[in-house]
Amino acid sequence: MDEWEQLRENAWERIFRDKEIGYLDPDIFPLLEAFRKREKAYTQSSCSGRITIIDSMLPWSRKHSSIIYKNHLGTTINDFKEILGHGQAWRLWLVVQGPIVHVYTRDEEEAWDILRVARSVGYKHSAILSKNYKGILVELRTGIKIVHLLRERKEELITDDYLKTLVNTSIEILNEGKRKMEELRQAILSDGNDSVKLREDSEGKTEVHNLS
Repeated sequence: MDEWEQLRENAWERIFRDKEIGYLDPDIFPLLEAFRKREKAYTQSSCSGRITIIDSMLPWSRKHSSIIYKNHLGTTINDFKEILGHGQAWRLWLVVQGPIVHVYTRDEEEAWDILRVARSVGYKHSAILSKNYKGILVELRTGIKIVHLLRERKEELITDDYLKTLVNTSIEILNEGKRKMEELRQAILSDGNDSVKLREDSEGKTEVHNLS
């Protein structure tokens, strides 16, 4: 077993540990298993999609920002009411996003093949991010995401009807992400290990940055 294969085995063992302690997103394991069947790929730090509420001046800010609610499987009006019943430091933002999968591959051929498969089922925002000792890092993303200002100040009143609309819309978007996650799982399993190199797409070849 060479160094890369050892990294792959370590990553899989970490997935099992995270699954046992409840750290792994509950519904992402079947997708990670599908990638496990590819001999030249392994996954790390992936998300099945989630609904979050962020307390921050701006939703992309890292400074003075905190996630005060997160759920990967759904939400309820009561969940929102509980959050809104507390104070806030800045603004409250509702963010719903689809799955994000990070895959390390042994070589560029496998990276391009995974990109081809992912883009064929709607992961149009996918790209090769970097190349280092772990392999070539591919990020798989759909365009499924909303960012909504939930409340500017605590004094603002949000009606039950409006909350119901927000909750139903959030669940609808989250479920669409879950559907795309299942499509990716099936596509990865169908593709198998027969690599077909993707040299260019309609936007040109993705640049690979060596971060080692």
